[in-house]
Amino acid sequence: MTIDEGRQAGTRAAWETLGRHDPASARDVNQALEAARLAFRLGDRRLVDAWITQALALAAAEGPRAAAKVHLAAASFDRSAGRFLGCQRHVERALALAPDEPALRERADVLLHAFGWPNEKGSSETHNPRSAEAEALVMRAREKSASGDSRGAIRDLLAAKHIADEAQIWVIDLELVALGRRHFGFLDVEALTAIGRGPDEPTRKAEIERALHRRFVAPVLDRAAPLVNRAWDALPEAALAPLAWRLGDRFREEEGELPTPRALRLRLLARLFPEAMLARLGDLHDLPLRSSARHRAKVVQWSIRSRPPADVLGEFDVIRQAHPRSHHPHAYRGELLLWLGRVDEAEEDFRRGLAIQPRARWLHIGMGAVHVLRGEYAAALTCFQRSIDCAPALVGPTLYGVRGEAHRLRGDLSAAVEDLARTCRDTPSRVSAWVNLWLTEDDLGHAEARDAAWKELTRRAPWLLADAAEEALGLALPAVEDQPARRATLEHALRMLRGNRSSSCVTYFTREGELRTVFDVGSSRQASSEP
Repeated sequence: MTIDEGRQAGTRAAWETLGRHDPASARDVNQALEAARLAFRLGDRRLVDAWITQALALAAAEGPRAAAKVHLAAASFDRSAGRFLGCQRHVERALALAPDEPALRERADVLLHAFGWPNEKGSSETHNPRSAEAEALVMRAREKSASGDSRGAIRDLLAAKHIADEAQIWVIDLELVALGRRHFGFLDVEALTAIGRGPDEPTRKAEIERALHRRFVAPVLDRAAPLVNRAWDALPEAALAPLAWRLGDRFREEEGELPTPRALRLRLLARLFPEAMLARLGDLHDLPLRSSARHRAKVVQWSIRSRPPADVLGEFDVIRQAHPRSHHPHAYRGELLLWLGRVDEAEEDFRRGLAIQPRARWLHIGMGAVHVLRGEYAAALTCFQRSIDCAPALVGPTLYGVRGEAHRLRGDLSAAVEDLARTCRDTPSRVSAWVNLWLTEDDLGHAEARDAAWKELTRRAPWLLADAAEEALGLALPAVEDQPARRATLEHALRMLRGNRSSSCVTYFTREGELRTVFDVGSSRQASSEP
């Protein structure tokens, strides 16, 4: 059975045909690995394991280097399926078999780093495998901006920011501010985010601002930026303090505080003349940034994919001590506790954060999620409305996704579909929203929309569905074909997700308590050797 034959047949037919083949009949390692790849694409873990076992048996006769390559192939399957422990186990065996193979070691580092695992050079030197992807999105955004596609440029910059490292995030926000001045006549990154993500056209006020800016302000800034770059360093120190006081010497964006340069002069230059700062970045090497509480908390939160929960939760104490006036450590720790299913502890963190910043819209969404998971839907909707009241122009897919779930569970199916469909459109990697959308469309009897949601889920989270089908029904994913089986699978998938409603770090738990990760579609195409 070849991959091409498997593609030509339907999923069910390919799965049944492969199941009739005996792994012991494989003639060589490549044939066994080809069958394992097909089994992986079909979503049958037991077939994957059977063919990998045969590939290892055949590779053992060829020597340790061949066996090491098979272990790395198996590690790649586990990485794409979000199984850190399996990936780590195969990586360790591969390195034990071929310790002096630099290419194998490099590949092993990439596989483990996908889960946030630091490489042997230390976390400060760890390569972000998605940095190149973020840079490509920034370049495309510049091209779109130059051609007049301002909304497309905003969307590309926001997508880049979603996967970038801390230094890139700072430059991307400079790009956003400069783009805002060029096309929309204002500086606010929050407003640009709302325009880029939301379906509505800019307000009349923004249109007027943009027209005035293009006619009068943009040409002046274009002429002023080169002059500012030459003159800024000569500005007396005494002139910086009043500017810093008036500007508050801080940046803001839709999710909170940003990393900023440690030098006051550079911070103010970036704030007042982002175009000049962007032009100057080519002359600056290793620009020192002041880490933000938000960035530190997010990095720690995401490390749950490869570290024990107790260790991860303990690191938030260090961040809180370093940033005692920031609500971000409480927000991210509370969200992580929701992912772990520890709802009462999450509520405590959200309340501590609200005591610091009562108008933090993310914290109100977190409190709403707490009430949803407790079955307190009216209280949840009240929390969501508080979040909207804090920032009515910045309501986004996070709120719509959790509110849509509350509407579904409360029985308001039309409101649920509206919120969930919007969430799936704006952040299609939010797996929980697709699950809730399928359940809602099924309750409404909308077979076509229900089937479309199932198709999207099998593309974006096939191994969450495969694990859910195995636990709930004892079936492999290709055997889950009728509506009752799919409903049972997705209801169990929602239980496995616990409180994770994220679009960027989707985790779930098996019945045995193992945490697994759903990697998004773009991430799964990172390495050409992956399945």
